[in-house]
Amino acid sequence: MPARRISDLVQKLTVKCRSKSGQNVELDVLDISPGGCMVDAKRWAVDEGQRALVRLPGLSFQPVTIVWIEDGLAGLAFESPLHEAVLDNLWQRLSVPSAA
Repeated sequence: MPARRISDLVQKLTVKCRSKSGQNVELDVLDISPGGCMVDAKRWAVDEGQRALVRLPGLSFQPVTIVWIEDGLAGLAFESPLHEAVLDNLWQRLSVPSAA
């Protein structure tokens, strides 16, 4: 399988995040794999080890654990890893220019 790079996508990949405190934010995804993702978390007040819910485009909210936070970035581990076919579908949808 060819390497996936967020920079190759035509459309921006974002996740909607909901923390336990009730804060809702939409964050840019900087890297993603079946097991988790790295997000630009400068606008999100969470702590390492905290659980939250995230929603990728076209999917329902799913639980994650914030596994690390450093320099405004955060690593999120999906509670249930994404199936490779789900990730492929997401990638294909974001690789096509959106209709304006």
